[in-house]
Amino acid sequence: MIKRWYTFNENTSNSKEIISSKFLEVRELFLDFEDMKIVSYSMVSPGFERSGYLSFDPKRGDINRFLDFQLPVLISTSELGTKSRKLDQVCIIVDIELPGEENEFGSTVIGNEGIKLFDDILTANSRLIDGGYDVKMDLNSNHHQYKPVKFLIYFTL
Repeated sequence: MIKRWYTFNENTSNSKEIISSKFLEVRELFLDFEDMKIVSYSMVSPGFERSGYLSFDPKRGDINRFLDFQLPVLISTSELGTKSRKLDQVCIIVDIELPGEENEFGSTVIGNEGIKLFDDILTANSRLIDGGYDVKMDLNSNHHQYKPVKFLIYFTL
């Protein structure tokens, strides 16, 4: 029983530094999208990607307050359920609003302005993979004003 005590009172400040560092590293790849005001960020524990989550909007929020709030939320969601488990992986969600236009069927298609951004999206994806992140992209959502692109970027602590 004593062998497992090291996880009971672990220091979360190291986790906070790692998470902050990784978040800022990912954010750097999407700064061009921030300049266009079409991106927001979130962080969740794996398994909670589809749940409601707090987003950081760079044009409205304070990054330090967002990061200070996120670590306790990540740790508490990793402890949900019958067995407590250590937070060992984090998912950064990057939501991009690609410019689009409505078609005759009521769904949104990616317009010329959005297609021009694919080069930047593919470059960011390649850099994330080269940086050791596990990256997934979700294009299944729809909105009447833009085409949502969701990056799910996983890293291990």
